[in-house]
Amino acid sequence: MSIGDAKKVALSEQIDRISSLPDQLLAHILSFLPTKDAVKTVLVRRFGNLWTAIHNLDFDVCLYQECREFSYEFGPENEERLIDLIRHVVILHESSDIHRFRLKFEFNVWSTSEQLKLATEIDTWIHFALRKKVKVLELDFKARGRFGHKGYDKFPNVVFTGDALTELNLVYCRVEPQEHIQLRSLKSLSLNCVLISEETMTEIISGSPALENLFIYGCVGFHKLNFTSVNLKNVVIELFRYDSSRLEVSCPFVTSLNISDLERMHLNNLSSVVDAAVNFNGYLNCAHGEYFHGVKMLFQQFCGAEAFTLFTRSILVFTIWELVKSSFPSMNWRRLVLKTMLTKWHLPGIASLLRNSPHLEMLDIHMRPGTKPFCYVGSPTPFFRDDWWLKEYEIDGENFWDFQLSSFDCPRSHLRTIRIHSFKIEPCAVKLVHFLLRKAYVLEKLVIDTNRESYPDKENQFTSEQWTEFSREYKQWRESSIESEQWTEFSRELLCFPRASPQAVILFL
Repeated sequence: MSIGDAKKVALSEQIDRISSLPDQLLAHILSFLPTKDAVKTVLVRRFGNLWTAIHNLDFDVCLYQECREFSYEFGPENEERLIDLIRHVVILHESSDIHRFRLKFEFNVWSTSEQLKLATEIDTWIHFALRKKVKVLELDFKARGRFGHKGYDKFPNVVFTGDALTELNLVYCRVEPQEHIQLRSLKSLSLNCVLISEETMTEIISGSPALENLFIYGCVGFHKLNFTSVNLKNVVIELFRYDSSRLEVSCPFVTSLNISDLERMHLNNLSSVVDAAVNFNGYLNCAHGEYFHGVKMLFQQFCGAEAFTLFTRSILVFTIWELVKSSFPSMNWRRLVLKTMLTKWHLPGIASLLRNSPHLEMLDIHMRPGTKPFCYVGSPTPFFRDDWWLKEYEIDGENFWDFQLSSFDCPRSHLRTIRIHSFKIEPCAVKLVHFLLRKAYVLEKLVIDTNRESYPDKENQFTSEQWTEFSREYKQWRESSIESEQWTEFSRELLCFPRASPQAVILFL
């Protein structure tokens, strides 16, 4: 390279390409920053007041202190800093519309006068967002010093008449609209720890003709849900853990249904469901004895689903039925997703699912950390809640699949794809892979993925001590890695392992 060329390269490297971008594009870039950081760019000459044109406004208490699963430490000083930031942005923001407005605020248990003052100001902020024709509105109010749904009582009615809203997420509040609900553009609604009546829920659904996705987590105030909207296709329901009442659900047009606490639900009209996910969060005694037929019928209602997802605890229901020799009819699932630990206690349940899925074409297993079904931290027994029944059965985890070889016909005729995510070299996992290779006669692809997933589904309700212990175990599992020599040996062994399907390809990720 000549000296002249070198000077040209050096000069091009000194050019400030960001400053040459148009204002509109720079404002768009700033919209992806945390709002408090976007505001700080006022100190940069080229940016100046461009932050006033950003279209995403995010005000989150976690920007000012460490947020934990069960508590916040949000002092008065940080509290005022957040409030001052919101006031500053609301006053100076100049764009005619915004895409997303998020307010995550810890609604403190103050005196009545202080609560009313802040509530009035929050109403002003929400009205500001709606005047800007916000499309995505997220309001999260957790009450410090309170448990349950007491977060924000005086929810503004104007939220339920926002024609521009396409997505609405509400957390910790009471929803009691006093006016006619009219959300013509709303496509996604998420309610988390919300107090809402059956009548209001019905009005919201009927007033949202474009609603496609509904997510309900830990809400109370209703015992029956009737989803009659033809556009509502995706529903997720997780019941409040400290409410023992049952919920009746009817969803004749829903195609994707994700249910936790299945044992506390009465389901109707599931003929349209093609993608289902179910979990048990309660006591497993509902899966046997006098409750067996009721739970069996619940599962049978999903027989027409093409894809079915089960979690760690719900697989134990099938383990019970396998151990006590309870009959279970064949299902029509084409794809089976298992998000579970692979302990010896889950093997009979997995075997039962495979045996009763004669049309299975794809098996998707997401390995979860843990070696015991679920246990109380510090408990002298490794069994959780009513899982004492597990102790009555001797399960040979190491040789379990060898015992199944002679009497196991499924999944030999249809299973073409197997994916195992977050794979870890453990005896139960290795034996399962060997078994599948020997029994899947038309298998085309086996994918072994060792990458740890970002976070496991929070599929069970833990106490704070249990969650601390689980988080510690998950962190160890997340950070664990397969030694290169061990991985090389395992992959070589697996590639040479006899397989029933000559065209089967094994891929390692």
